[in-house]
Amino acid sequence: MPTGIGAGENFKLRPWQKRFINKVYGKTRNNRRVVTQAILSIARKNGKTALIAGLVLVHLVGPESILNGEIYSAANEREQASLVFNIVRQIIDMDEDLRELLTIVASTKTVVNYNNGSVYKAISAEASSKHGYNPSVVVYDELGQAKNRDLYDALDTAMGAREEPLMLVISTQNPDPQHILSQLIDYGLSEKDESIIAELYAVPEDTENVFDPKVWKQANPALGDFRLEADFRKHAKRANEMPSFESTFRNLYLNQRIDAKAPLIPRAEWTSCRTGRTIEEGEQVFLGLDLSSTTDLSALVAVSAKDNDRIDSWFWKPRAWIDEHERRDRVPYRTWVQQGYIEAPEGRAIDYGFIAQKIGEIFSKYEVIGLAYDRWRIETLLKELTAIGIDAYIDGKDEMKNGLRLVNWGQGFKDMSPAVDNLETSVLEKKLEHDGNPVLTWNISNAMVLTDPAGNRKLDKSKTRFRIDGAIALTMALGLKNRDIVVKKPESFTVKHGVISI
Repeated sequence: MPTGIGAGENFKLRPWQKRFINKVYGKTRNNRRVVTQAILSIARKNGKTALIAGLVLVHLVGPESILNGEIYSAANEREQASLVFNIVRQIIDMDEDLRELLTIVASTKTVVNYNNGSVYKAISAEASSKHGYNPSVVVYDELGQAKNRDLYDALDTAMGAREEPLMLVISTQNPDPQHILSQLIDYGLSEKDESIIAELYAVPEDTENVFDPKVWKQANPALGDFRLEADFRKHAKRANEMPSFESTFRNLYLNQRIDAKAPLIPRAEWTSCRTGRTIEEGEQVFLGLDLSSTTDLSALVAVSAKDNDRIDSWFWKPRAWIDEHERRDRVPYRTWVQQGYIEAPEGRAIDYGFIAQKIGEIFSKYEVIGLAYDRWRIETLLKELTAIGIDAYIDGKDEMKNGLRLVNWGQGFKDMSPAVDNLETSVLEKKLEHDGNPVLTWNISNAMVLTDPAGNRKLDKSKTRFRIDGAIALTMALGLKNRDIVVKKPESFTVKHGVISI
């Protein structure tokens, strides 16, 4: 090793590194390696760059070298590409045999083996041309940080002329489940194709306490070895005490598929509001409903009309998509269904009749003051409510009657900004009480805001592809409560079958 712990000593593979290498090179058929693409996703500072450098040399001058091979270490930026090249060069400089066999051309970040005609070159996405290569091996460093897939596609498609190509990707995760790295990890873990394998080291995203040292090694197999535990604890302490650093810590140090930008509600603040108590039967409540498209998550949240903001929540997802979306979103949908946190009706599309049935149960169990909704598919839901005998009317549009009051809640800054303020204040002042529903907790951890020039805020789905449906439903319910009770501050406030009397 040229630098860090063990500098000057022989490169000694750890068991987890051996396991990955054996998965890549161990299986052959007709004297050819079966694996053509391999992904190792791991938290930062776990010896990723040194491992890449070692694999580069294995193919340039080691047992996997071939005649006229082209080996590339690919990175997103020039500086990042230089890091891998510098480690390769340092290893060569430290070994007399390697110095005799290999020629270093530092100006172009190239190493040449004239004995077999093979060449290694460090390249980046900033290169003027991404084509013209004929790679036999590509090691892509931190693909998860790539802004687009241009370099990956250029190299991947260029490998078609090789008999035994190999693409190795070593990277922390990207928060977007549709990012090329996320797709590669999910496909590799599915084991549908023996030529593509994936090893994922990550702390599960539904882990309740990410600051518990017992969970850290799940994403950091080198922790306590050449990954210094004292340094790791320093970053964990900062993230725990300064919520703005928590998301970065979870993404880069726990390798969770979560945006490094800070969410609206820090996880620690949300967790501190967990009391285990739910709304009592007969209480007055406000509801917030976020209906999904036909295939994704729908959410309904109830908020008590009392001074505290005690809540309850319900979720739905079509059963046919549970397995596929579990791989996509990296959360345990199947377990949540089994535990009763998600209702999963049969079929590939959500049946709004199930949601209407739950609303009917809530309407008979509580005094429902109003239900805030997004206009998306509300007409379909109204038909379902009518079919089960629930009278519902749209506030300000239909004539007021003894039934379920539906309030159209816009998703723009006008309606959402005060509601976002209500949510944030309720959590920070510890008024909000929840029972720890893991689906809602996950939604809250994904919820980020978009701010306009005037400082107004709204939850922004475009900032993340992760589900935030429960967070939107909760925000609307709290916003409606604030608008009806807190803002109006009536001297007397009673509800009879959904009709407000002031």
